[in-house]
Amino acid sequence: MDKTQAEEYVRCRKDPIYFIKKYGKIRHPTKGLLGFELWDFQEDTLQSFLDNSYNIILKARQLGISTLCAAYAGWMANFFKNKEIFILATKRDTATNLVDKIRVFLDEVPPWLKSEVTIDNRQSMELANGSKIKAGATGSNATDAARSEALSLLIIDEAAFIKAMDGIWTAAQPTLATGGDCVVLSSPNGIGNWFHKSYIEATAGVSERVGDKNISFTPINLPWHFHPDRDEEWGRNERKKIGDQAFAQEHDCDFLQSGNNVVSLKALSWYEEHPNDEEEADNGYRPFMRDPEEKTWVDKNLWIWKYPDYDKQYILSADVARGDGDDFSAFHVIDVETYEQVAEYKGKLNTDTYAHLIHNTAVQYNNAYIVVENASMGHHVVMKIIEMEYKNMYWTIKDLTRIHEGNSNQLHYDPYNVPKNAVPGFTMSMKSRPACVARMEEDLRTHDFILHSKRTQNELETFIFNNGKPEAMSSYNDDLVMSLAIGMYVRATTLKFNSQDEDMTKQLLNGLNFQSTPYQFGIYKNDEEKMNEHFTFDTGNGQREDLRWMMN
Repeated sequence: MDKTQAEEYVRCRKDPIYFIKKYGKIRHPTKGLLGFELWDFQEDTLQSFLDNSYNIILKARQLGISTLCAAYAGWMANFFKNKEIFILATKRDTATNLVDKIRVFLDEVPPWLKSEVTIDNRQSMELANGSKIKAGATGSNATDAARSEALSLLIIDEAAFIKAMDGIWTAAQPTLATGGDCVVLSSPNGIGNWFHKSYIEATAGVSERVGDKNISFTPINLPWHFHPDRDEEWGRNERKKIGDQAFAQEHDCDFLQSGNNVVSLKALSWYEEHPNDEEEADNGYRPFMRDPEEKTWVDKNLWIWKYPDYDKQYILSADVARGDGDDFSAFHVIDVETYEQVAEYKGKLNTDTYAHLIHNTAVQYNNAYIVVENASMGHHVVMKIIEMEYKNMYWTIKDLTRIHEGNSNQLHYDPYNVPKNAVPGFTMSMKSRPACVARMEEDLRTHDFILHSKRTQNELETFIFNNGKPEAMSSYNDDLVMSLAIGMYVRATTLKFNSQDEDMTKQLLNGLNFQSTPYQFGIYKNDEEKMNEHFTFDTGNGQREDLRWMMN
């Protein structure tokens, strides 16, 4: 190596941007081997790698960021001794492809400028200077590899799509505690996952403890318009071609619209933005989503938005914790007529206490129609409520063919005269669960239901389709979600038939004309002006009695 080469070597070692622009090569799918001509935002990203130990990148696809990370890893391994670099990807092929990009990059570096590759496998490389590059995919031994040795650089590709990312990050922290760097990159995949939480915390400047120091990610946001060849016309055409949700995920860096949520986040955000025109506050109309009027019960987890109205009918739908400490017991109180959430509970109680709380709340809300899922610990709660001689409860009818929204086990009956072929509580089955979730999704999407609770909204935001099955994301709960879905389903089915009987009673009473003597009345065709008189009669002592209690 002559003096000029030595000076060039020093410059390339100090400046990866210069090195990659001058010597970097990438393989184009149609044009073959090309020089790596960095765009401005790619240079800025590389500079952030140099200035900050931890970087988290929210990116659109096809911006060359994965290739950029591969080039940066190749530069580090080539110019610095004994570096341990690990690349984690969602699939084995992706991991192999990233190592191949590093291989192509280093192969094209002049011999006097590079450290020779001594070991070269599909997913690993070792250089003569002792630096090692390894890659792995989730579902393999990637977590163990990230845990096993001190890392100089950890690159995590498409982190939002790695299901076990929380565990992987926990395993990787000790290996980074000695001073290693980390680059996390991904397009968005909804909210609530590790990548979303970490990126949001990074934008807020939140730090976490790694080893004996506090670290925080530096956020980098790279939406589609950073690409110099893409303009507004390209964006309109691409959005039209692949749809809004796919565009939000692939190009727009939009967490809200990108995920596979059961209920769209856009539909949920509507409740925060739209006021309830019937309720005017001092500073204007209040939005549907708001803090409760009162937080009560011993643990302050019973939230009240509207107190009982004794002219109304309510339903209390409840989910019971399994008892393993990982989930919660939860219930909702719903105004049947206005289809509005008026109260909610979420907490960790023993089954006896929870049964008493359900019973007491239902009594206060006009002997609300109690619906408790009867699986596991739920059966004990149901039986305790029955022991308290509460009658207005949901029972599941077995072995009947009449169906409600595709579910053959639910049928209308008189709760005070339960059929023999019935079991107490709501049985969640392979048929009823999809029906409950579908009812909830539709009524929230169309905003037929009035949702007040931010606590429920938080659960709905992490309630996703996982391989076609609606469930909470890993490490999240769906207790409020499923108890709400049960209440919505029962209102649309069982209580729908109850309301038909009630309508008949109202029609009958509307046709009654009470004279001054309560025993003399007849049925006649009334008009609007006399409507209010149909529910009262003269008791004979100068007072009138209101008979509308007969409709409750």
